[in-house]
Amino acid sequence: MHLPRMIWLSLFLAMSHVPLASAMNLARGQQLYNLHCAACHGARGEGVMPEAPKFRLGERLEQPDMSLLQSVKTGKKSMPPFFGILQDAQILDVLAYVRTLR
Repeated sequence: MHLPRMIWLSLFLAMSHVPLASAMNLARGQQLYNLHCAACHGARGEGVMPEAPKFRLGERLEQPDMSLLQSVKTGKKSMPPFFGILQDAQILDVLAYVRTLR
């Protein structure tokens, strides 16, 4: 009888850290976005450069994260590559933040 209770307690404690981690990743994503992306994509994703997607309108966000990750790493049109500047986890944090701009 104590074993099921311990399992549920363990699951609860493990799951209680998920929102905190997600919030931390979004905060890190926002900081990185403001530092590396906002000059062209706009502070709120409105796209200030002519070729920059308007994330606020959902432009390009229909693509899966792994596809967008590659685009960020290799660059696209007038966007410089971020390979060697941002790690994959950092880029994914930025993408998670960008998806909240819609």
